[in-house]
Order: sequence, then structure tokens, then C-alpha cells
Amino acid sequence: MSFENIKGQSSAVDFLKSSIENDRVSHAYMFIGPSGVGKKLTAVNFAKALNCLSPSRGGPCDACAQCRKIDAANHPDFAVFSPTKEDSGLSIDKIRAVIRDIGLKPYEGRKKVYIIDSADSMRQEAQNALLKTLEEPPSDSVLILIAENVNAIFSTIQSRVKRVRFFPLASDEVTRILVDNYKLDAKRAQVLSGISSGELGKALKYEKEGFFEKRSRIIDSLAGGTFADSDLEGFSKSDLRLALDVMLTWYRDILIAKAGACTRAALVNIDKADIIDAEAKKTGFKELNNMISQVISTCSFLDQNVNPKLAMGVLGLNLMHR
Repeated sequence: MSFENIKGQSSAVDFLKSSIENDRVSHAYMFIGPSGVGKKLTAVNFAKALNCLSPSRGGPCDACAQCRKIDAANHPDFAVFSPTKEDSGLSIDKIRAVIRDIGLKPYEGRKKVYIIDSADSMRQEAQNALLKTLEEPPSDSVLILIAENVNAIFSTIQSRVKRVRFFPLASDEVTRILVDNYKLDAKRAQVLSGISSGELGKALKYEKEGFFEKRSRIIDSLAGGTFADSDLEGFSKSDLRLALDVMLTWYRDILIAKAGACTRAALVNIDKADIIDAEAKKTGFKELNNMISQVISTCSFLDQNVNPKLAMGVLGLNLMHR
């Protein structure tokens, strides 16, 4: 896959291609943005472009030995470091592996390229070790940090890397990818696209984790006027955040239907359009605004580490006694 396969990130791709064409490649980059929008794929293609034997307009050819080896992850001058499921974050041992190798000359490529995936999960000692390398970077190596939460990375590291921003994809783009590449039903794809706010990785995660069954439990109880925290029994904290996202999109859809300003295609929960229309007819604007405010407040409470069961219990009482 080449740069052309990366959707919705033209500014990032064009910047990287331009840096190669104009011989202004930095020693270190930080790719920042939400999950599943192409950060890692872009990093791999950047590594290929830096070492490609037949580059074209700053991009890789995808056919030479250098490109094929990097695609297959068996190039001696290319490595990806990621935390495992058992790790609580990137350990200092993995960063030390980068440090040991980064000072060596490239074996067969023009540049040694190291991708540190989930760099925002690096522990403090790992960041301190990496900082020393960034202070005296080798000229023939490129380090790429991939992160979602830039605030989790030391400011001293941030000041020594070139930032490249990645943005959420357009909702219809995520829908198209889910339908074309992952063979999802169009309505299910549209729901996942809307609930994930343009983050393809999040949409795929939700699909794998039984999103639609959880959503049905929540929507059925809201529409039936029976919602209580017991409906979320067995939900993890991340599931509760998902439940709040479902509630927000549900009330947002009802608000849109009531206003009559958009077509059904604008709904997130497109497969529940008939129920949404019925709810819109019997719910007032003031009531909807109040319920949306209640859900947003509960999101803030969870961010502040308030007892989740207590927060959801209070929300349930407020929603059912509106």
C-alpha cells in the first residue's frame, strides 16, 4: 500500500512528500491524531519513501526490494516498537533497544527508520531515556513517534520532534471504508461511523466488541422510559463512556428529527428512524436540551473519576423523571 491508499490525510502526506523532495527530512517526527486514521500506515510509507530505489514525487514505488522488505517488516534498517497486550505501556527495555541500534550506520538503506507506536504510553523512565537520544540525534536515522494524547509526552520531547497532525475522517469516508473494505452492511456502517466521530479504529473496535447489542439495550430502555443503571450491569468504564456516546447520538437524532432540518440520511441511528420520529413527536425541545445536558455532565463526572455506578444512577433518575 502506498501514500495513495491513505484517505483524508492529504496535508500530512503532502508535507512528508515535500520534505523528501526538498531534502528537508527531520531526525524525528511525532504523528498525532485519533486512532485508525492512517498514522501508522503513513509512517510505514514514509520509511519506504526514504529508502525507495525508484521514488516518484516524494512517494515510494512499492515495487523495489527496499519497499517490499519494509512492507514485509524484514528490512534490517526498519523497526516498529509497540506495547504488547500484557504491557501497561511502552517499557524502557523497548526504548533501550531503539537507543542501542539507532547509532549504527544503515546496513543497506539510506535511512534507518524506527516507529514507536503508542508513544503516549511510554513510562517516565522510557521517556527520559529517549530524550537523551533526541538531544544528539544521528544524521542517518529517523524516529517516528505515533500518539493520540500528546499531553502524555514530555514537553522536552515534544520540542525536539516535528509534529504532523492527523484528523478524523469524514463520516461518509468511514462508512465507505467499512462497507468496501470490511463488508459491513451499509446501515450498520453508517451507525458505527457516526458513533465513532470519524475514527475508523474506534468503529472497528466497537464492531468487534458487540456494539449493536449494547446499543439496543440502551436505546430500548430510553425509548421505553425504563432506563436505570441496572441496564448497564457488567459494563466496564470504557463501556459506560460508550453508553454515554450512544445516549448523546440518540438524543441528537431526536433533536434533528424534531427540527425537521435534515433528511433521514443525517441520522446516526439510521436503522432506528421510525422510533426516532415517534420520540420526536412526543418530546419537547426544552426536554431534549435538558437530557443532552445531563448526559454531558455525566461524561465530565466520569472524567473526574466519580464513582461510575453513582454517576450513572443519578443520570438514570434525571432522565426518567424529566
